Amino acid sequence: MKKNIKKLLVLALSSALLLAGCSSGEKNGKDEKQGELRKYKLGVNGTDHSAWEDIRQRLNKQGIDLEFVEFADYIQPNKALSSGDIDLNAFQTEIYFNSFIKENNIDNLTSIGYTVIAPMGVYSSKVKDLKELKSDKPLKVAIPNDTSNGGRALKFLESLGYIKVDESKGNLPSVLDITEYTIPVEIIEMAANQIPASLPDLDFGIINNGVAYEAGLTIAKDAIAYEDYKEERMRDYWNIIAARKEDAEKEDFKLIVKEYQTDATKEALDRQYGGQTIPVW
Repeated sequence: MKKNIKKLLVLALSSALLLAGCSSGEKNGKDEKQGELRKYKLGVNGTDHSAWEDIRQRLNKQGIDLEFVEFADYIQPNKALSSGDIDLNAFQTEIYFNSFIKENNIDNLTSIGYTVIAPMGVYSSKVKDLKELKSDKPLKVAIPNDTSNGGRALKFLESLGYIKVDESKGNLPSVLDITEYTIPVEIIEMAANQIPASLPDLDFGIINNGVAYEAGLTIAKDAIAYEDYKEERMRDYWNIIAARKEDAEKEDFKLIVKEYQTDATKEALDRQYGGQTIPVW
């Protein structure tokens, strides 16, 4: 009788341990599954994305992780997004985005949220004030060679009193749309990221904020003039987060936009850019 009781106790204990082990395994498996982050590739321009890194860490707590894919130009990020190589990108103004997808016949991308506006600046290695430039001969001025940023630079030149452009072209004039040279200038179109290195050969260059930042230039310390970002026309230059249309309503993407548009992000942007970018949400 005692032997039978002993056997029953051993069997009961073994069963309990087995059940405990299964329960523990199931729990650990569940915890591991819950701990897996949903990963997305975000296309960015340049190598400094510390503000986005701050956002990434906050998103980790919500089960989302971002992998930063760096690009050195303004062309590949949208092509990579369209082809599915990345899931999102954040590097461009809305007017550039609309112009790019139209010119490249891309119909599967859309904007899902606004981020910041980054004023263009005038930079020169020769003078500290535009008034110091002599106009006895045409001034050499470089502007970006893409449609949206080039048009933006021309509108900026117009606001500075150097040229007048055809009003019917809105925010997308080209050099061919200049109707008057109020001050003689020779406009040189080149890739935006080449302008900083070309400054010694120019009287001045008009440079995108992001490109200037990558080149070690800041609006506050180095620009001798910059755009009035409060003008109504400047809304076209708000920066966006872009995604494929099929993913636009994805809950995780809504969370990413929501997390971007927070006071914590404003602080992170200020740490990274020192006030060079202005939040627009």
